[in-house]
Amino acid sequence: MSNPIKNKFDKTSLIKDISERDRIISNYEKYGSLDRNEAIKKIQELRTKDKDIAAATAVNLAVSSTPFSQSTNGQIVGELVMQRDILQGKLIKIQAEENNEHKHLKTKA
Repeated sequence: MSNPIKNKFDKTSLIKDISERDRIISNYEKYGSLDRNEAIKKIQELRTKDKDIAAATAVNLAVSSTPFSQSTNGQIVGELVMQRDILQGKLIKIQAEENNEHKHLKTKA
């Protein structure tokens, strides 16, 4: 059985990271506005704290590596989209595990 306290923390952290990326992506898509410094900071922070993001980034950088200073806004937003998608997958997995545990507990009762 998983640790419910850790799952709650992980879930909260994932939701926060997803919403931060959604906000930046949405502003870019709606208004063409991108705070490059904030977006790059979010990308770099997640690259260092999340092993799945780090692995996906390593694969992408092996194929094509453009420094942030030379990246287009679209490339930066594309990286945020990739990160958000990975985070959403992790959140779905946690929620599915929680649902399975709840079902398991109900069948025992």
